Amino acid sequence: MRKFIVSDLHGNGEVYNSIMHYLDNINLVEDVSLYINGDLIDRGINSFEMLADTKRRIQEKDSFPINYLAGNHELMMYEALKKGSFSLVDLWMFNGGLITSGGLDFVSSEEFDSIIDFVGDLKIYQPFEETVADKPIMLVHAASSGYSPDIMNLRLKDKDMSYMVEYAVWTREKDEFGLTHIIGNDDYFSVIGHTPTFNKEGFIYNKDDKYLNIDGNCSSYALGSFIYDRVPLLEIKEKGVEILQFNHNNEIVGGYFLDKELEPLTDNDLSKRRVYLDHSLDNCEEKQKQLIKEYRA
Repeated sequence: MRKFIVSDLHGNGEVYNSIMHYLDNINLVEDVSLYINGDLIDRGINSFEMLADTKRRIQEKDSFPINYLAGNHELMMYEALKKGSFSLVDLWMFNGGLITSGGLDFVSSEEFDSIIDFVGDLKIYQPFEETVADKPIMLVHAASSGYSPDIMNLRLKDKDMSYMVEYAVWTREKDEFGLTHIIGNDDYFSVIGHTPTFNKEGFIYNKDDKYLNIDGNCSSYALGSFIYDRVPLLEIKEKGVEILQFNHNNEIVGGYFLDKELEPLTDNDLSKRRVYLDHSLDNCEEKQKQLIKEYRA
């Protein structure tokens, strides 16, 4: 099964739909799975629709498997709606929760409760057997902690471990007080998001601290900053990861392969991947099979 990762889409329906279309096409002939590394919601105008669509895909099992991990925005949403205090609601609204919250006004009370339970049940960590630079990959929204079997089963709703949840989804390398925190971990290679990269690539590879940040600035895009237009989609390979760069016009505009070094993909490699965004190929299995043969060549 081919495994893909995306992070911090923040209600950006254009990129969300592009990536889902891309994976739906591949899934016609090859099994795929998607890992959403938190902050699917808030700020962007399609926040609630994306949350509802992801929930539907997961619960109805009508597409490829999706594994949805929590970010700090899912945590804010869950705490605001579950605990209902004004301070928690204000925190969520201040951080872009208004559009997500607005979608909840149009659902039944049963669906409202179902959405809260769905968000509360999101995982925090996802380990992989595959490696980057000889370290197994660990997926987490903001910061890795020391490995233990207990935290691998951690869920957003776990009150007894709330301090570990907050560390994993909120921590930044430097906080508002200028204090430095540990983001990566020596035991594995961390794939994170959370902190916008603010560069033309849409990702940051920190070789020394063994992590890759794939927050492609969708939160800034949702707020009207169109300077950065690269949203990474990772594919986990047997050794290393492939990084495809999507823009907001349903295009793949670049890509890299990362193991011990970061190597750009060739134009030929990119051409083979771009065909899966061609709407004329939708549900056309014979064409897809031919493209898979070319992809593997």
